[in-house]
Amino acid sequence: MRPGFTIARTPSDHGSLTVRGEIDVCTAPDLRDGLRSAVHAVTRGTAVKVDLSAVSFIDSRGLTALVEAEAYASVRGIRLVFTEVPARITRLLTLTGLSQSRPEAS
Repeated sequence: MRPGFTIARTPSDHGSLTVRGEIDVCTAPDLRDGLRSAVHAVTRGTAVKVDLSAVSFIDSRGLTALVEAEAYASVRGIRLVFTEVPARITRLLTLTGLSQSRPEAS
């Protein structure tokens, strides 16, 4: 894992993650694995909330990891909900179709 990149699961809510740092070719596999682990920790019909407020950059490998994680979750009856998305990343999620059906979590 690259220094400055972390994925933290909220201790009180196994279905919530906070991602910090840059999501790129080096860190995308860690993100994918972290999201899969979170999907396995929740029950069908629920959501995994992914706080992206501290993400400073996403490259194409990072976007691919998010798309793959969303598909992985969807097949298992789980929704990925991206929260606290910075404006510069909102556009990327919109272009890839990840934000169109993902309501903001409260």
